[in-house]
Amino acid sequence: MPGAHQLAVGWAVRFRGEPPSPDTLRRHVRARLADLPTLTHRVDEGPGSRPCFVSVPELDPREHVRELVIRDPRERWQSCLQDVLARPLPAGHRPPWDLWLIRGYGDGTGAPEYVLVFRIHHALEDGAGHHYVLRTLFTPRIAPQRSRRPTGPTSAPAEGGGRVSARAVLGIAGDVARSLRGSGDWALLRRPHTGKLATAVGTAATRRLVALSRALDTDISVIFLTALTGAMRAVAVAEEERPAPLALLWPLTVRTGGERGAVGNYLTMLRLRLPCAEPLPLHRLASLSSQLEAGRVERRMRTSRALMRRAPLPMSLGTLRLLMRPRHASLTGTYFPAALPQPALGEARLDGALGLGAPLPGQLCHLTLLRYRSECTLSVVHDTVFARGADLPELWLAALAELEAVV
Repeated sequence: MPGAHQLAVGWAVRFRGEPPSPDTLRRHVRARLADLPTLTHRVDEGPGSRPCFVSVPELDPREHVRELVIRDPRERWQSCLQDVLARPLPAGHRPPWDLWLIRGYGDGTGAPEYVLVFRIHHALEDGAGHHYVLRTLFTPRIAPQRSRRPTGPTSAPAEGGGRVSARAVLGIAGDVARSLRGSGDWALLRRPHTGKLATAVGTAATRRLVALSRALDTDISVIFLTALTGAMRAVAVAEEERPAPLALLWPLTVRTGGERGAVGNYLTMLRLRLPCAEPLPLHRLASLSSQLEAGRVERRMRTSRALMRRAPLPMSLGTLRLLMRPRHASLTGTYFPAALPQPALGEARLDGALGLGAPLPGQLCHLTLLRYRSECTLSVVHDTVFARGADLPELWLAALAELEAVV
């Protein structure tokens, strides 16, 4: 499913029920805009060529909330995504986000349903920000979040700086140093990108991943990455490459409780090594469990939060940019559990969700595992030059079964 490459991220959700009219959906969004500052800002170039956020007080929902009617039946609702992802985000004076109402993709024999796809430029919002938008739009009112005035694409936390850990500082320094070197020997991930993206989706029952995490005394993040390691090992074998360790960027949020809806990216990055050369699933799991040890992750988050608050903005931005260099890691992956109490839109009920990432400039693939109630959905967004990206959901499910077989 090819499409145009842009740094657009967000989510897609399915509702069971009659679809609203575009105007009804626009009125619903307008009623929630006061609680959604990311939707009322655009990114401009400020002094010294440093990007800054600019408020757009007179926003016209008709320029952002669109409708797409599918004329040919689709086997799965996720197959509708590419019809939207190929389209450009609003630009110019308008905030760079859109919300698409997609209907008509069923064969007409089942209960009515529709899909909403939300996309926004990554400079305005990170994964925790997407979750806040989703909750604010489709669950009972959330108290507005107070946050300081946004000034750049990465806003330092306004409170809760925390303590600086020397071990975490050394870890950040090590990751920055590794960003100046290559990310591995995977030739198929070093191909020149085309700028055309495709998506692939796979779903596993949440109970499977919960059962595995309990049996192995770990969490779903580690299970996800262990199966991903097996999937990438299978890709290397299929491409007749020698499986080798593969660097992956793992985003960590540094938002505090009062910054859930704040504009910008409140992120730090952890560099992980997927042990793709390891043939045994339990050995892969042990390696990743060590890298994602809870104390290490907490120190990195706490220290990054403190440094972003106390360090000069150019220094914190420069460090984050180095951590996100494609030479630093060939892939980006993330896991997000969506907590949505009784989500609905009118009489329709939300019963399916997935995350939409975007490969960083220079990368060829981004993977998101989103947990929503009974399903964990893996969505892969990849450059078409990395054709094996289309196989990753199936390979990931096979590697998950391989892990289950040895427990």
